Parts: sequence; structure tokens; C-alpha cells
Amino acid sequence: MRLSRGSCLTGARAFGELVRRSRVPACFLADCVTGWVGRLINVCVFARNTKIARTATQNAPAARGRARNHLPKTPMKNLFVWTGAFALVLTVVFTPLCRAGVIMVVTRSPQDTAFGTEYVTQEVGPSMATPGDVAMASLLNDHGYSSRLVLDKLVGPAGEAAGFPPASTFLSPANPDLAISLFIVSGSGASADAPPPPPGIPLMMGEHVTLGNNSGRQGSIYMYNGTQSNDPNESTVPAVSKYMKVLLPDHPILKGIPMDSQSRIKIWREPYPEEEAHVPPAGRRNFEFRWCTQAVADAAEGVSVLGVLDGAEDRSVFAVADVGANLANGTAATSRLVHMFMNENGSGGSRRVFYALTDVGRQIFVRAAKWAMGETLEPVQPFRIIDVTPAGGGRIKLSWDGVALKNYRILASTDLGSPTALWQTFVDDIPGANGVLSRTLDISAGPPGLFMQIKSLP
Repeated sequence: MRLSRGSCLTGARAFGELVRRSRVPACFLADCVTGWVGRLINVCVFARNTKIARTATQNAPAARGRARNHLPKTPMKNLFVWTGAFALVLTVVFTPLCRAGVIMVVTRSPQDTAFGTEYVTQEVGPSMATPGDVAMASLLNDHGYSSRLVLDKLVGPAGEAAGFPPASTFLSPANPDLAISLFIVSGSGASADAPPPPPGIPLMMGEHVTLGNNSGRQGSIYMYNGTQSNDPNESTVPAVSKYMKVLLPDHPILKGIPMDSQSRIKIWREPYPEEEAHVPPAGRRNFEFRWCTQAVADAAEGVSVLGVLDGAEDRSVFAVADVGANLANGTAATSRLVHMFMNENGSGGSRRVFYALTDVGRQIFVRAAKWAMGETLEPVQPFRIIDVTPAGGGRIKLSWDGVALKNYRILASTDLGSPTALWQTFVDDIPGANGVLSRTLDISAGPPGLFMQIKSLP
């Protein structure tokens, strides 16, 4: 629920009634009552189109297999290399200065609370945790949200039947400030355990079986007719693409995000060189990606398909439905719904799918969460490095556009092609500020050729 200025009520009695009826955290309404504040929020840098400054120390010889320039006497403006690594997202939103409640991430039930056979039989892991669900919640924490992981059966009828508190205990907190602002089902649990969608609460779904009109699954959200869903992954034969082809680039979630010449966005990264190096013969892969797809032709009338699987364009991998949209079961959506592109694979994998997203994939995930919760999204704006100049004595000065709500990190590598995760941190925890930021770096003792990149946090 989004309140206009005219919606603000005064008086303790009216305020209490509004909190009770709206399911909106009390702090939201309190700030709405006391006045509206223009707020600059959501400044995010994600991996896409990073300008990397290429530098070299004076008297450096040519390196094997790659030409390297000596440190020039003039500013190094022409030595930028586009790497397809990241972009700065600057979002200006005018909202009440308040909090957004709690995001609930529903995770696999045979873990964490009590002994179960999966603890014994799944020696291969991950056993008592779903790393991808934890990573998902942690990323949302990094962007300022509170999150809570709850076992899927506890927010459905099975929990109460087994002697646990009813689902309403978790879905309707006693403290209205902790009301659920977003409900996420990643697909880490069994599709039969996916809980019923809570009315009026925005929802993101990664369980492909419950995307459609599936009368046999209590968690179905009816964004599609029928049950023609699947989850192509890194083991699929023939090989499946890691790219999503965008159909609606002007949708607020995707607007401004760079695409290639084929209108594609790379959602899944490549494996790290040592990601499988120490996995035992019977172990599960550490790298796994898994799409969550449904037939495009089966999309309900009120569903907008934003992206399809590259190379299989009859498969929807990313879609949304707004409040009031006509769903496949003949009802109208009571909240915003998002069909996510990733599925955490339940009992069959290491449940690390979220870790396989590219930085731009994570960017889209966060923007989708914001859209689902009703936040206004501004188009993505690319990050800009202003200048790289020699500073004498084997030093260089890097300058870039900064924002106050981010910290920055400077990374370095001798291999431009190595994954960003393997680059070494050169300078960490640079405080952000609105305007031009700069750092002077001593690279006199460094290798003959060096590549550097600037990354924001989170």
C-alpha cells in the first residue's frame, strides 16, 4: 500500500485504525503523518560495463601475449577498457523517510529446527542450510532491508498440523512495524511444501512448479495457465544459454540496464577456476545455475513477460503481474507478483544457485524486489570514470563520479580476463560522497602491467 499526502490521517485513534487496516509498518504511517521528505536512495553499482583503467609503470617491458604501454606523460583518458563488468545505478525517489517492514525468505523445511532424515541421508550437503537463500537475504540486507528466513512448512497448513504455531503467527507479526513487506519463495524446498501465497503481500516466486494453474500445489500463484514449467540448468543437454533475451526493456525494473546487440542480458556467470577443485568424487558441484521457466504462450492475461530464455524464446524466465491483474484462475492479483529467473533446485543440488548470478543478475533481482514492494525505480545510469592521470614518482590518480550512499573499493589484477572475484583488493572502504571522488595510488613497486577497476559496495 502506497499512501499519498492526502491519505495521511491525524489523531491517535485514526492513526491506529490506519495501521490495523493497512498492514503497513507503523513507522511508515508515522512518517507520512509528520511530513514528506525528499530522499535520495537506491544508489547501486552492479557488475556491468565497468570502465577499467589500464596502467603500467615506467620502463615496463612488453608482457608476453599482451601489449602493454609505458606510463604516459599525458592523462590516460584513452586507456580505458570496457569489460562488461558493472554499472552505477542512481535512483532518486521521493518517499516518506521510514522503514519498509521485513522481507520474508521462505527456505527449505528439512533443516534447522529439528532432526530429520535429510540430515542423515544427505551426507553430501548442504544439509541444514540453503546457501542461496541466505545469500539472497544477505544481499537485501546490504541494500538496507530487514529480512527473515522461515521454513516453508511453517507458513503453510503443514506446520500447524505438525504441532507448530499457525501460519498467521509468522505472516501477521504482533508488532506492526515488522509486517511482511515481501514474500520470497526461491524453490529451495519441495514444490509440495511451497506455502499458499499470502493475500495482499507482494511475492517473488522461484519455484517453477507453482508458477502456473496447478490445482495440485497449494503454493500456485496462477501467473500462467497450465503446468508446462521446467528448470533448465548447467547439466541440460543440449547446453542451455546463460542469457536472458529482453522483451520489455522499458519496464521500470529493466529500463536502462545495458544489453548486447541481440537485446540480451547475461544472467549467469562462468565458473571460477577453482570452484570445483576440491569437491570429492561423490560431492555436489559448487557451481550450478538453474532457470525457472514457464511457457510464454501460457502467460495469464494480466502477466507481462519481461524476458525469455535465449535460444528457447518460447520459455518465459522473467515476468510480472501488477495489483489487479487477471490471473489464470480467474481472480485478480491482490499484490504485485514476480516470476524470478532462478530456482534453488531443492534436494537435488548444492542450493548455491543465487551465487551463480552475475552482478547484473543480482541488480535485476534487487530492482524486482523494490518494484514488487511498490518503490519507484528510476532508469539505470551508467557509472563514469572521469580521469586517470600520472601523479609522478610511479603514482597515478583515479577520479570517478561518486555518491554518498555507497562505499568504494579499488581492485587490481595483472590479467584482464580473470573473474572479478579473483582480483586483489588494492584499496578498501573508500567512503562515498556526492560528486567527484579520487585516490592517488603508488604503483611503483607493482608488476610491469596492471589493470584496475573501481567497484561500489554493496
